[in-house]
Amino acid sequence: MRVERRFTDVGGYRFYSVHSGAGPPVVLLHGLSGSARWWRHTLPALAEGYSVHIPDLIGFGRSRRRGGDQPDIPTLARLLVDWLDAQGLDRTHLVGHSMGGQLSVHIAASHPTRIDRLVLVSAAGIPRPRSVAELARFIAEIAPPRAWGRLTFLPTIATDALRAGPRVLWRATRHLLADDIRPLLPRIVHPTLLVWGRLDPLTPVDHGRIIAESIPGARLVIFEDAAHNPMADRPAAFNELVVSFLAGADGAA
Repeated sequence: MRVERRFTDVGGYRFYSVHSGAGPPVVLLHGLSGSARWWRHTLPALAEGYSVHIPDLIGFGRSRRRGGDQPDIPTLARLLVDWLDAQGLDRTHLVGHSMGGQLSVHIAASHPTRIDRLVLVSAAGIPRPRSVAELARFIAEIAPPRAWGRLTFLPTIATDALRAGPRVLWRATRHLLADDIRPLLPRIVHPTLLVWGRLDPLTPVDHGRIIAESIPGARLVIFEDAAHNPMADRPAAFNELVVSFLAGADGAA
């Protein structure tokens, strides 16, 4: 499989991205502290029938922020639309994981003509209660390594988090938690598939249900033995589901 790597300057920021395949375009957006490497099981499957485009989000992987400025969620969504323009992508399928799903909601709601089909994977953007009890429960949920998914994926998570550094992670997390996608969801008019892991402690299945009920016609598929990263926990099933949906199926498991 041939993979092309690019650097693209957009609005004073520099995006790194990988590109492969031929056919209708699909853009994959990773989550907080991630990189294009989080899609390594997905890229080969999609590249068989699509041109696949995967940027590192600003501040993560090889994409660089401007000075000390880590863009907030709405700003980063606008930068990604400008990045689409720079790649010559007038309309594309969009697949977003976690924070990438949150950004995908912003893009789909604000630029509906740019998106064909939308896949949200363990999408962030639904606020959680902020209390001592909720914090204690959250820490207990994320402490077991299994909560983060397949153990072989943990080195990738750790390496990308170290590369981003604590300052970027802290600022990006604050931006993520300050953003509420709920008012945007009814504005999404695209065929939408949601994929969730039953064991996900970071974006609970209840969040998936809220999103699915708020997007007209959206379909939620839950993988019983996956956590926050279904594309790494259940790569074969995930790829089959997404390829089928992008081809026009309704998203049934």
